[in-house]
Amino acid sequence: MQHEVVFRDEQIYASHASACLAANGDVLVAFRQAPLEQIFAHVHPRATVGLIRSHDQAQTWDRSTHATIFDPGEGTNLNDPSLTTLSDGTIILSVFTTPCPRQPGEWGDKALPVRGNDYYYVPSERRILVCRSVDHGHTWEGPFEVPFKGAGVFGAVVELEDGSILMPITAKLEDQEAALLIRSTDRGSSWEYYSTITKWNGGEQGALTFGLPSVIAYDDKHFLAVGWTVASSGTLITVSHDGGKTWEEVRPLHTRGSCMHLCLTSRGTTLMSYGYREKPFGIRVLPSYDQGRTWDVEQAAALRSDGAMRDLGYPWTIELPNGKLCCVYYFNVHETSKPYYDEKTALALCEKWNLDPDLYTYRTAGLRFIAATIFDEEELKSLAGTGAPREIQDVEGPTLL
Repeated sequence: MQHEVVFRDEQIYASHASACLAANGDVLVAFRQAPLEQIFAHVHPRATVGLIRSHDQAQTWDRSTHATIFDPGEGTNLNDPSLTTLSDGTIILSVFTTPCPRQPGEWGDKALPVRGNDYYYVPSERRILVCRSVDHGHTWEGPFEVPFKGAGVFGAVVELEDGSILMPITAKLEDQEAALLIRSTDRGSSWEYYSTITKWNGGEQGALTFGLPSVIAYDDKHFLAVGWTVASSGTLITVSHDGGKTWEEVRPLHTRGSCMHLCLTSRGTTLMSYGYREKPFGIRVLPSYDQGRTWDVEQAAALRSDGAMRDLGYPWTIELPNGKLCCVYYFNVHETSKPYYDEKTALALCEKWNLDPDLYTYRTAGLRFIAATIFDEEELKSLAGTGAPREIQDVEGPTLL
């Protein structure tokens, strides 16, 4: 098992990574990039999607390939750029955007202040955009808008035998929050409602939210979906036996994890990767060997437990042609030298906004960067139990999206 730095830049807050294997053999990693601020947040009016690639099965990452592949323009934040390679080599990129003005302006009370920074965001106007590439991620068509207001996306799309694709999203449905599947029959140019995975009351305390859903298909009938919920200490899981049209009632899985991603390996193992935002902070992987029917959280493996604080995660695992597995994520570690950190400015902002500098600045944790861990299934088995959930100890800070 090896850990790699995929992308690190002292001028950039890099986060929310995804990966795919392009048809030409390159490994592509897309991630959210925004100008570095002294008070970090997952909202910024100049956020864009960056991409970097490896030509040698994720052994090295060619910095000269780093490019901005999607820029929504000034005044728009974006999150969770997600990549999927389809059977014909087309690469689908999905992302959700949110208005992020310097002043409330036309948005009025809908615009909420971003704590620690002098700009706002408008979560009620969140929307999903889709781009696609037919040349291994070098150029991109779009964006194409998904017609669901207030929607968010994280997981990869699922390609069906008829060539249509399904995207798991969250959105408003009949005045309720819901996890949905939407369908495109034209390679992402247009989208329509397909099915409801589950619904919940967003304002209800303890609601079993199914946030940031990830879905995989074992065949044309058997689907598995997972979502992130705070109420059940980690994961909700459900299955479909009719190609994603209807879903069983969700059930909790107490991973104590955040933001789950599903990967089906060539051996038939289902891997659920997730961030672990309690001490020891890091990245976990939980395997299922029976197509997601059973999961033993006590057998979870810790890929990393050296994170400096809880602002990390969103792991995304893919299988490489050599049989190795590549898990990408954003991370932070303790750093003794921090030329990017202006303590005087950061502490003044924390005093102004009544923020804890240990949780909102780089005083105790280093720069956010994109990392990857390369491993195989035998190494994963040797780590079984190292990522078993623990009782809550020293939980720090607010919930981070």
